[in-house]
Order: sequence, then C-alpha cells, then structure tokens
Amino acid sequence: MFSFTAIDFETANAFSPCSLGLAKVVDNQVVEVRNWLIKPTCFPYFHYYAQKIHGIYKEDVQDKPTFDILWEEIKPYLENTMILAHNASFDINVLRKTLQYYHIPKPMNSHYMCTYVLSRDVWKESTKFSLDFLCNQEGIQLNHHHSDSDAEACARLFLKEAEYLNVETFTDLKKITHRRYNKV
Repeated sequence: MFSFTAIDFETANAFSPCSLGLAKVVDNQVVEVRNWLIKPTCFPYFHYYAQKIHGIYKEDVQDKPTFDILWEEIKPYLENTMILAHNASFDINVLRKTLQYYHIPKPMNSHYMCTYVLSRDVWKESTKFSLDFLCNQEGIQLNHHHSDSDAEACARLFLKEAEYLNVETFTDLKKITHRRYNKV
C-alpha cells in the first residue's frame, strides 16, 4: 500500500510560488486535499504568462501570508514521506528555492519522485505525457492549473501507474523501474 503526499505549485514568476496544492494519500486512499494561496517573494510582480495559465493575480494574494508564515502548517505534510509531483524537477526546485530564500531547512527524511517520468515507463506507446492528457486518458478529474486539483490528479495518476505496473510498494516500484528516489 502506498502512502505519500502529492504536490503542485503555481508560480508568479519562474520560481516564486503563489499557490501550493497537496493531496495526502494513506494506504492508497486520498485522505486530504489542501490548497494555500501564497504572497510570492517577487510580490507585487507577476509574470503575464503565469497569470494567463493559472488565473491567479497579485490582487488575489496581496493579503495572503508568505511561505515562511505558512511553513509550520505545510511542513508536517512534507516531512518523513515520499513526495510526488508531475514534472517534479519544477515543483521540487520551487520548494528548494523558496526554503532557501527564507533560510528554512529542507523537510527531514523526505524523498521525491516524478509521475511524469514514471508515465513514460507505463505508457511507452504514448506521444504525450502531460498531466491533462494523461488524466483525460485515464478518466481522472482535473481542473488544470489549480494547484489542489493538479496535486490530487497527480496522486490518482500515480495510483493508476502503480496498478498498471502491478506494484504495491515504493521498494517494488524501484526494483521494476530502476529509478532513484532523490532527497528533497
């Protein structure tokens, strides 16, 4: 059985989060989905293209807490767990850079893996591996670029991937795919 936290960041620029969504999975069940709007480190700047993608504007976050204020609430979801993201290199880099900006230590005993990379092992014949494409293919509900929906969809997509690969633990998954789990 799998227990993990799936995450998704939306950003105001390349690495400054304005929203964090997560889905907590315990024994293959999504037990909690959360979302936080975040006043980004680059405030009041928002890149036009980012706003166009996720629909979050500076007015939406001007009175929201910064990441360092939210960290104590977020931290329990990210410590001592496997963290999943679709295109994890992006989301983990946002997390790392934000923690570094605020001089916050990385979460303890946490590793991460990417459902995008794993999808290439599962659906080898596919030409697309984007979250929206795979969710549509697998019948997973998604309100794309809404961080809570993206995180929950990532969690559900991973459970489908594990089912297709016929694995029940991260250890089994690692043996089959030969993929490393990197430390956050």
